[in-house]
Amino acid sequence: MSALWASVTDREPSPVEEEAAPGADPGRRPTLRAVPRARPRLARMPFILVLIAVFGVGMTGLLMLNTTLQNQAFQASQLNRQATELAYTQADLESRIDLVAAPQELARKASALGLRPNPYPAFVTVPSGKVLGTPAPVSGNEVPTLVIKTPAELAAERAAAATRAKALAEQRAAEAKAKAAADKAKAAADKAKAAQKKIDDAAAAKQKAAEQKAAAKKAAEQKAAAEKAAQKAEQAAKKKNNGGRG
Repeated sequence: MSALWASVTDREPSPVEEEAAPGADPGRRPTLRAVPRARPRLARMPFILVLIAVFGVGMTGLLMLNTTLQNQAFQASQLNRQATELAYTQADLESRIDLVAAPQELARKASALGLRPNPYPAFVTVPSGKVLGTPAPVSGNEVPTLVIKTPAELAAERAAAATRAKALAEQRAAEAKAKAAADKAKAAADKAKAAQKKIDDAAAAKQKAAEQKAAAKKAAEQKAAAEKAAQKAEQAAKKKNNGGRG
């Protein structure tokens, strides 16, 4: 909305204007004429108020539009961030599904449940129900390379191996200690046996010495008796010889 000052185009020039106009006759006297009634003009104060109102409404509308656009931009940013997070979550869930559905994961879960691979499988045809092959039970050790053990099973096996190694080390230490004790006892027995042998040898030597001494004494007695008998025989022979002479 706008207002302009209306220009008066059908007004005749005043005498002053005709006199000041270029090319006018300076000797001519101006004549008085009736001036037409001036058209009504708009008041300035209502126009200014209207302009202020229009400006205020425009600024208010612009501020509301700017606020709405900012809110919409913020909501769009939040929605985009939420969409990105959901896309990442979807990708993570899909990767987890792929990991869980992997053959090695299925084999690991089957091993955890106690299932073992059977190298002698049998197949059932559907819908006839005919069995192809000969089913046979397995002990679980036929194909050990295909058995995938869980971390708990591996930890239990490591703990059992450590326990066995510790028990074996303790057994070896006990055996070594017992062997050392047996060797020590054997050495003590050998030492005692040697001492007893030495005592026996000393007793035997003493007994032998006593026997030898007794034998020597007996021999000396026998010798003395023999000498005494020889003396008696000699004396008897002398007496006999002396009696024959007389």
